[in-house]
Amino acid sequence: MKRSILYILFLSLIYGQHAFAQQGRRVTGVVTSADDSQPLPGVSVLVKGTGEGVVTKTDGTFELNISTGKYLVFSFVGYETQEIYIDGIRKFEVALKPKGNQLGDVQIIGSRNANRTKLNSANPVDVIDIKALQESSPQVSVTQLLQYVSPSFHSSVSGGGDAASATSTAQLRGLGVDQLLVLINGKRRHKSSNISWGGLGNGATGYDLNSIPTGSIERIEILRDGAAAQYGSDAIAGVINIVLKKTTDQLTLNSTASSRRRGDGITTRTSSNYGVKLGDKGGFLNITGEFATQAVSLPVGKDESGLYIGPAYGGGANTRGFDQIYTKEIDDAIIKSRGIDRHYFDQRGSTNKAIDGLLFFNAAVPLKQDVELYSFGGISQRNSQFTAVYRLPGWTERNNTFIYPDGFLPAMDNVISDKSFAVGVKAKVRGWNVDISNVYGINSFGNVISNSLNASYGLRTPRKFDAGSYSASQNTGSIDFSRYFDKALKGVNVAFGGQYRVETYQITAGEEASYSKADLRQIYGVDTTSGGIPYTTSLGLTPLNGLSPGSQVHAGFRPSNEVNVNRSISAAYADVEVNATTAWLLSGALRVENYSDFGSVFTYKAATRYKFADFLSVRGSINTGFRAPDLAQFYYTETSTTFQNGVAIDQVTANNENPATKALGIPTLTPERSKGYTAGITSSPIPNFELTVDAYKIDIRDRVGNTGRFSATDTNLPADVRALFVQTGTVQAKFFYNSFSTSTKGVELTGSYKYTFANGAKATLLVGANFLETKLTKVNTPKGLEAYRYIIFDESEKARVTSNIPSKKITLQGTYGINRLNFLLRTVYFGSVVSVTQLNANFPKPDYYYQSFSPVWITDLSASYAVSKNLSATIGANNLFNVLGDYTIPAPGSNITRNPGPGATQAGTNTGIQPFVRLSAKF
Repeated sequence: MKRSILYILFLSLIYGQHAFAQQGRRVTGVVTSADDSQPLPGVSVLVKGTGEGVVTKTDGTFELNISTGKYLVFSFVGYETQEIYIDGIRKFEVALKPKGNQLGDVQIIGSRNANRTKLNSANPVDVIDIKALQESSPQVSVTQLLQYVSPSFHSSVSGGGDAASATSTAQLRGLGVDQLLVLINGKRRHKSSNISWGGLGNGATGYDLNSIPTGSIERIEILRDGAAAQYGSDAIAGVINIVLKKTTDQLTLNSTASSRRRGDGITTRTSSNYGVKLGDKGGFLNITGEFATQAVSLPVGKDESGLYIGPAYGGGANTRGFDQIYTKEIDDAIIKSRGIDRHYFDQRGSTNKAIDGLLFFNAAVPLKQDVELYSFGGISQRNSQFTAVYRLPGWTERNNTFIYPDGFLPAMDNVISDKSFAVGVKAKVRGWNVDISNVYGINSFGNVISNSLNASYGLRTPRKFDAGSYSASQNTGSIDFSRYFDKALKGVNVAFGGQYRVETYQITAGEEASYSKADLRQIYGVDTTSGGIPYTTSLGLTPLNGLSPGSQVHAGFRPSNEVNVNRSISAAYADVEVNATTAWLLSGALRVENYSDFGSVFTYKAATRYKFADFLSVRGSINTGFRAPDLAQFYYTETSTTFQNGVAIDQVTANNENPATKALGIPTLTPERSKGYTAGITSSPIPNFELTVDAYKIDIRDRVGNTGRFSATDTNLPADVRALFVQTGTVQAKFFYNSFSTSTKGVELTGSYKYTFANGAKATLLVGANFLETKLTKVNTPKGLEAYRYIIFDESEKARVTSNIPSKKITLQGTYGINRLNFLLRTVYFGSVVSVTQLNANFPKPDYYYQSFSPVWITDLSASYAVSKNLSATIGANNLFNVLGDYTIPAPGSNITRNPGPGATQAGTNTGIQPFVRLSAKF
């Protein structure tokens, strides 16, 4: 009801302004492209020196009320800006010239034609103005900004904890975090080196978009269509292109702070952006610095949510609850005698404690006529601390009460470094645009475990451990050619080029105490020779006690886990776009890539758009795609702790090259293959209104995931697998494998309406929606492992790819600005999700617990006031109505040790209401 009243008031305010606005002079006109006389939709038409303006509709026409002003300014991406003196003219015919010689302009993704727009494109493309969002939106990071404005984008923090909780993954169309491609200024971005565990990116490496400062971004373009033939591996779901700022002679400062309901989880982000001119021919250097902090957060929900209620000091507390011998009264008495209460054992909330420092630049300088040198890149560092489940004093196999008499809360500190540098030259040679570039990027994770112990070491255990590190790099050299032939048919754009990329991956071992099991002993047997002489034989290793090995929360990398590997990829592509008639557009692309580790891949794409009328166009595409398994998926190995039915379980993830993997019969990883289809319409039925509707279907074969958990109690497993359990001190194991195929289908909708009032007030209404469904089409069970069908691909992995992401997402947003005031009201609907919890590792089929979480509406509100020409202040709230979603319901008969709290994270994180304040300044 509160939300409905807010929307009624908001729309009434807009309507009232519209009804009472003074009507000035009305001018009309049409804007076309000077090279082919075709109408240009989306051109900005502004009255110079005022806030009045409109954008042209599909047929290039516009209507505008002018109360003051003498000049109209026409501007559009890819075209030269024109300024025209009004002088009593009531109707204008304007022909904009393409920026054919301005080599620094970034092309919109999905087309290598610099004059293409999102509305006349054959592919669905969103163009998001980050500058406007940074001033009014409650969100501050790149992933959360996109989460609340793009209906097909989804982001979340990994539910698996550990290092994965230090990054926010990104997804398009409900597909994997590794099935989209990220570009910066049109150039391929490197991925994170970290494998995500749990949640939506289980067993995958994705892109750390939050390593890019928000203040450095001009806009973000999202291509919602498969584009592997155009851009290469990973672009199965689409492409995100981040365009950096070029502004000069302006200092922009932005600082935001927010807090949760209980005063916890305080977040700050401060950004500074400044640009200077290089020479007098259009050169520039734009630099952004950003600093962000995230404080410790408490569990959301009632103040008692997450409170520990199980046995704390009783022996065997990890395996059983209270009983007649060890009662709750005894436990409470011990807790009281220690001078603490049960909140002492509370968990942290959904975000890590973190500090971020980021520095980015974007630069270009003309060398001579039609030759430009450009460069961009940056460095970021994040110190992120994850705290795991409290190790209770009564957990005798994991705690040593002589060291931690009240148990301990182990912490994992990740030092994440991200560096990138791009340099290139653009030139115009005999009518061809030539772009030669090289981009290098590296991401590294250091892992330090503190406030912990290695229980198997006894009293000689360290409390802080270097658990090792890992890193991944990518170096990409490219040469691209393109040319627009305006005399061929109604215009033909031709592009082709080549690329050579080298990828590396390294793991460095931690200190011995971080991974070793100190109570392992060699077993010897006695045998005799044929002559009756006795001798000893080695029978392997055995643990002498049940104490947990390695550093608690995350065991370190062993020397046997160390790798330093690389691969090279060469590629060639051709891309043609043809305006067959003034109404009919055709485009096609072919690409071949050769990988040094598994051979060649060929992909193609074809797309078309036909304009039936000035207000209606139809479009469609078909594409094939692929994703090469990351080097980390081939070579990453880890040991960690998970919880099943309230019981801590140590498990190992073995890489694809491990002898245990081979002995089990799991094949070498192969590329994922996809085929995608898109069909839709674009329309602008009335001035300043745009609508796009696109249906899509994406079939993916042989997706890489994690198997379920093989159990150490299974005596049928090969000797190498059993040896893996003994060596690592674990009781369950999982493996990387091309284990399943899926089919995803859905419908996306975007719409916008803009209105400029005669008195200068502006209103914008935006709507977006995505309705999708992903189904499992095949499970690949290796020959000889048919009995393990439900472990090779388990129910929790099935839920991750089919029901853990909201199948429905709807975004409604309105903005209104008058004089010094600006308002934003937005609500986002996140559909229901289903979570699956594994209760055990029973053979042949483990037991699971399923829970459905109801849909939620998350509403944001903000109000900004321009204190002066250079300074503005904003206040507001994310999740205004403190919507938390359903509480977790424990599985029947489970070992309940904590009071339930809100369990769904459809919105990416579950934080409850977050008020915020922001100051923005421009000089």
